[in-house]
Amino acid sequence: MNKYFRFYPTHPPGTAMRLQQQYQQLYAAYGDAPAQPGLPQLAELWRCGERNARLQLARMRERGWLEWRAGRGRGHRSTLRLLQRPDELEWQQLQGMLARGQLEQAFSRLEPARQQRLLAALPQHLGAGDSGRSLRIPIPHAPLTLDPQHVDSRLESHLVRQIFDRLCRHDRLGQELRPALAHHWEADAAGRNWRFWLRPGLRFHDGGPLDAETAAASLLRLKRPDNPYHSLYAHLQRVDVHDALSFSCRLSEADRLWPQRLATANSSIVPMRRGADFERMPVGSGPFRVELLSPQRLKLAAFDQHYRERALLDAIELWIIPSPAEQDFHLRLEYGNLRGATMLQSACTYLLLSPRSIRVAAEQRLPLMRFLAEPHPEADCDERAPALGLQPGWRHPRPAPAPPPRLDGARLTLFHYDLPCFPPLADALAKRLAQSGIALEIHGLSRREFFGGAGWRDRADLILCSELLHDDRDYGMFEWLSGCSTLQLGLSPDASARLARDMRRLQAEPEFAAREDGYRRAGDWLVAEGWMLPLSHETLGHDASPQLAGLQLGGNGWTDFAGLWLRG
Repeated sequence: MNKYFRFYPTHPPGTAMRLQQQYQQLYAAYGDAPAQPGLPQLAELWRCGERNARLQLARMRERGWLEWRAGRGRGHRSTLRLLQRPDELEWQQLQGMLARGQLEQAFSRLEPARQQRLLAALPQHLGAGDSGRSLRIPIPHAPLTLDPQHVDSRLESHLVRQIFDRLCRHDRLGQELRPALAHHWEADAAGRNWRFWLRPGLRFHDGGPLDAETAAASLLRLKRPDNPYHSLYAHLQRVDVHDALSFSCRLSEADRLWPQRLATANSSIVPMRRGADFERMPVGSGPFRVELLSPQRLKLAAFDQHYRERALLDAIELWIIPSPAEQDFHLRLEYGNLRGATMLQSACTYLLLSPRSIRVAAEQRLPLMRFLAEPHPEADCDERAPALGLQPGWRHPRPAPAPPPRLDGARLTLFHYDLPCFPPLADALAKRLAQSGIALEIHGLSRREFFGGAGWRDRADLILCSELLHDDRDYGMFEWLSGCSTLQLGLSPDASARLARDMRRLQAEPEFAAREDGYRRAGDWLVAEGWMLPLSHETLGHDASPQLAGLQLGGNGWTDFAGLWLRG
C-alpha cells in the first residue's frame, strides 16, 4: 500500500458511498431515458427488500439525482428518470472532498490519468478552511526535504523556519540580531570563543527536552559534508557543554559573524534522536509541527507550547499546485478578490561560464562574457529589472564590450533549473548568440536534477543561477560569496581560493560597513574578470485576500506563518 495513503481506504465506507454505487447500478441498467421499473425490479437489482428500495429512491430524489413517481393502482406503472450522469455525480463528490480539505481521499479514488482535472480544480478551494481557523496556501512543488541539514532552496528554507527554531533570529524591521532559543551570548576579545545561554524549559514538538547537549550535537552536525553549506562551519573545532543551559563554541578562526550563522535555516536545532523519515516528518520546536505530508499537501499544525507565542491560526495547509510559468509568486494566499504586493529581491539572477566547458577555452572566457554583457541581455517582462550589481543599487565595473570570440564549435549548451525567471533570459541569450552564428541549446532541469545530480555539469557551457538573500543582508551576502555551491560552478580553483581568502578576512571584521565594502569589492572583480554576469533582479510578491491579516513580506519573498490570521 502506498505509504502516503495508509490512513485512507480507496472507497471510504458509509451511506453516501453505498447510495452512489446503487445509483451507478441504476444508470447502467436504465441510462438517462425515462423507464418504468417496478419496486420488485429495483429491489432485485439492489438485492434488498422493497421497503429499503423505496427508502433509497427517496434519498436519491432528495439529492436531485432522479425523478421517481410510484404507480398508483392496478395497471399504473412507476416512472423513473435519472438526472445525473455517474461521472458528473462523482465529480461533485470529489469537489466536496476538496472543499473539506480531503485531498488524499479525493486523489486516491482516481487513476493518475484522471487526476489532472482534479489538480486544475484545487485553486478554487484555497484560502480559509471550513473552520475559519486554518489557511490553504499553494506551493509550486513538494518540498525536496524538511531536514535543515539538507535544505538549499528558498521554499524549503522557509518551511524549515516554521517547523524549527534557531539560537538567534534576525529582526527584519530593526535590522539586528535578536535572542531566540538562546537568550544571551557573548564572545572573547579574539572572536574565537562564543558562549550561549539557552532559555529554560524548551521542548520539541514530541515533548523531548531541548537542552545544551542537544544544541551542541545539532551544531556539530553542520560540519557534515551532506550539508550544502558545511564549509561555512568548518572552523567550528568543538562545542563544550557547561551545564544544561549553556555551552561554548570553540572556533579555529576569528568570526564576528558566528551568531548570524546560527540564525540561518540550516542551523536550526534538531533533536538528537531522529526517525528514519525525518526528512519528510521532522520533529522541531518551531511555531508549527508537521501533521501530514502527502503528494497533495503539507499540513502544519500550531504548536501550543512554542517558547515565544502560539501561532494565531490553528493550521496552515500547503497544497501542491504547479504554478503557471508566467506567475512568479512564491506566496499566493487566495485566488479570488486579490490585492497585490511586490518587492524587489535583494540579490539577483546571474550567468556563469563553466570552467569545465570543452567548447570555450580558458582564454575565450572573458571575451565571451564581455560579448554577452553589452548591451545588457533583457527579456520582455515587467517583473524584472536589469542587474548592474549583485544587489539592487550596486554597480560593478562591467567588462568592456567585445566582439564574440572564435569558438571551436558553433553550439553552446545552457542549463538552468525550474524558476519562471530563467526561460525568458535564456531565450534572450540565445538570440544574442545567434547574431554571431552560435546556437544555444537550452536545458531546463528540475531542482532535484540540478542540485542533486552532477551528470549535467560536464555537459554545461553556460549556467543560469539565482540567489535570493534572506532578511539579514550582511550575512546573506557573506553566505552567498562563501558557501554558495552554484556560484562555485563558474569559478576556477584560483578564483575560488581568492574569494575564500577575501571572505575569511571579512568574517574577522567587526564593523558591518567594512564588511559591506568588502562584498562590493569582491563583486567588482568577479564581474570585471568575467567570472559571473549579473542579469536581472526579479520582483517577488504575493497575492492575498483582504480577509487575510498579519501579512508581512520578508526578504525571501515569504511571510512568517505564525503571525497570519483571518478577519471574520
